[in-house]
Amino acid sequence: MIRRSRPLLLLLHLLLVLVLLLSACAPRFPPPGEVSDLRLLPQETGLYVPRFGETEHLIFELDQQQLASDFLARYFAPWDEWDGESADDPDLFWGLRRYQDREVYGENLLPVPGGWLDEMTRRSAAELFPSLVHPAVTVGPTSLRVLPSFAPVFNDPASAGQGFPFDMLQNSLIPAGTPVRVVHASADGDWYLVTAPHVSGWVRPWEVAWVDASFMEAFRDGELIAVTRDHEVVRTPHGMYALHGRVGMLLPRSDEPAPAGMIAVHTPQRRADGWAESHTAFLSEQGGEPWPLPATADRYVRVLDGLLGQPYGWGGMYENRDCSALVQDVQALFGIAMPRNSRAQAQAGRVVDLSDLDATQKERRILEHGVPLLTIVNLPGHVMLYLGPDPVTGRPVVLHSIWGLRIEEPKGRAARVSTPGRWVLGRTVITTLTPGMELPTLIRPQGLLVERVTSMTILGER
Repeated sequence: MIRRSRPLLLLLHLLLVLVLLLSACAPRFPPPGEVSDLRLLPQETGLYVPRFGETEHLIFELDQQQLASDFLARYFAPWDEWDGESADDPDLFWGLRRYQDREVYGENLLPVPGGWLDEMTRRSAAELFPSLVHPAVTVGPTSLRVLPSFAPVFNDPASAGQGFPFDMLQNSLIPAGTPVRVVHASADGDWYLVTAPHVSGWVRPWEVAWVDASFMEAFRDGELIAVTRDHEVVRTPHGMYALHGRVGMLLPRSDEPAPAGMIAVHTPQRRADGWAESHTAFLSEQGGEPWPLPATADRYVRVLDGLLGQPYGWGGMYENRDCSALVQDVQALFGIAMPRNSRAQAQAGRVVDLSDLDATQKERRILEHGVPLLTIVNLPGHVMLYLGPDPVTGRPVVLHSIWGLRIEEPKGRAARVSTPGRWVLGRTVITTLTPGMELPTLIRPQGLLVERVTSMTILGER
C-alpha cells in the first residue's frame, strides 16, 4: 500500500479546488454553431411576418408586372445582339489585376507557388479578347470563376474571416437554363468567359451549349415556370434525371401533357456537337409554379422556410448560398431583379439611411419604415431580409445566410472555434440584429451586427 503524506494530500486538494474555481470563472459558450437567438427565436418565417391575408399582394399588381418586364429584359439580355462595345471592358479581367503582387493560399492552406498568376494570365489571353462570341445556355448548375481555374485561392487563412470557405475565385453560381453569352475562350480552349444576366466569369465548355434563333425564341416566348424549392429533380418522360432544380431557376412550360401532380417544362440538353436541344421533362407541382409568383406573404413564407438551415455557400459553393445570393434567388421568383453582390443590392431600391443613428434608433426606424419581406437591411459586406417584429420582444427580426460573428480568439482553456476570429453559424437563420451578444468573446461594438448597419433598402417600388 502506497502511503501519501499529509502535505501531498493537502497540495492535491488545493490543486483540485483551484481547477474548480478556474472552471467556474471560465467564460461560458453555447454549443458550436449556436447562439441564444437561435434558441429563443423559433426558426419559422411565418411567426414574424405580419398577417396581410393570403391573397393580399405586397406589391401593386401593375407594379409587379412592370418589375417582371424589367426582369425579363435583363434575364435575356445575354441573347441580344452583341455590339462588341465591351470588347475593351477591363472589368471582365479584373481578377488578373487584383492579385498582382499579392500572396495567396491554395487548397492545402500553403502559399501558392510563384508564377501562378503568370499562368492565369497566359490562360486568359486577354490580348485576344474577344476570341469567341456566341449566345449559349447553361445545362447544369454552373460556377462562374474569377479566373480560368477550379483550384481555390484563399487569402491568409490565419486572418480573421479568411481561409475556408472564402475561395476568392468563386464568383457566383447560376442554374441550368440561364441565358449566357460566350465572349471569349482561354488560350487552350478549355475555358469560356461568359456574361450572364447579373454576373460574368469563366466556365468549362461542357457547362454551356450553343443556342440558335429557334431555341432562343422558344425560351423567350414561352410561359416561364419558377422552381420554388431546392433539390427538385426534373425528370424525363421515362423517369430519368434531366436537371437539378433550385430556387430561382426558370424554365419555359411545355405544351406536352404532364402526369398528374407534375408540370411539363422545356429543359436544355447539350448535344455532342455542343449545340443545345430542348427536351420536355417534368417538375413536381409542389416544386414549381408559374412565374412570377403572386407577391403574397404566404408565398414568400413557403419559399423562405424551405431555405432555412441551408449551409452557407460563399459565391454559391457546393450549390448553397451566401447572403446576397439568398436575397437574389428569392426575389427573382417574384419578378424582382437584384444585383449579385451585397454592395450593389444595397442600392437596388429606395434607400433609407441609418448610418447616423444609434442601435436603438436603427431598430425603431426599421420597425417604423421597413416593409416585411421587401426590405433588406445592409451593413458592409452583408445583407439581411427584414421579416417583421418579434411578437415577444417587439424587436425587428431578420432572415439571412451568415458565416460568422466577430470574436476574439479564446485564451487558455476556453472553448476553441473552428475559424480564427469568427463564431461560425454557417447557415441561413432567423435572428435579431444582435445575434451572439451573450458570447463572452464577441468583439464590441463591431461584433454586434446592428452597430454596423448603415441603411435599409425597400424593394418592389416603381
